[in-house]
Amino acid sequence: MAFFFVALTTPHAWAAPDAIAGKDKAQLCAACHGENGVSSIPGTPHLAAQPPLSVFYQLLQFRDQRRKGGGMEAIAATLSEQDMRDIAAHYAAQPAPPAHTGGDAQKLTRGQQIAQQQYCSSCHGAQLQGQKHVPRLSGQSTEYFITQLRNLRSGARADMDGTMASAARSLTDEEIEAMATYARSLP
Repeated sequence: MAFFFVALTTPHAWAAPDAIAGKDKAQLCAACHGENGVSSIPGTPHLAAQPPLSVFYQLLQFRDQRRKGGGMEAIAATLSEQDMRDIAAHYAAQPAPPAHTGGDAQKLTRGQQIAQQQYCSSCHGAQLQGQKHVPRLSGQSTEYFITQLRNLRSGARADMDGTMASAARSLTDEEIEAMATYARSLP
């Protein structure tokens, strides 16, 4: 009985995510990912408007050493799961990164065709805006998109269930670049 009393009176990781607390907790994140989740550093992902579960799961993967890169393992190791939920809620509440207009129209069209052939929208949403635990690709940094898809293709980056690694396996570098151009063009 004492166990249940302690469990009921002790704060735990199941508290609702708090975007306001997440803003304070994300101050370290802002150095690379930008104050509002839009990074100005090439190759660093935009976190603005990412689905909260996506950010949360990525932080868990970094913390648990299942994903590596950019020193995120050390940063995530210092975060509680509540911190991760709060940070994810903060970034989910930020406006999406602006679409990148201009560029190579032929590459953009080719990227759209490949995204349709690969059924990207079945997981990432109609405009690649992300949903549930699946990340937002629209408006994402081109350099980051290319690096991550190449790493998924090569096996240097594992995904949660193998779906992305399988999808990326057949893509050429040119196709990945075209898809990155297309994704960045979306609002």
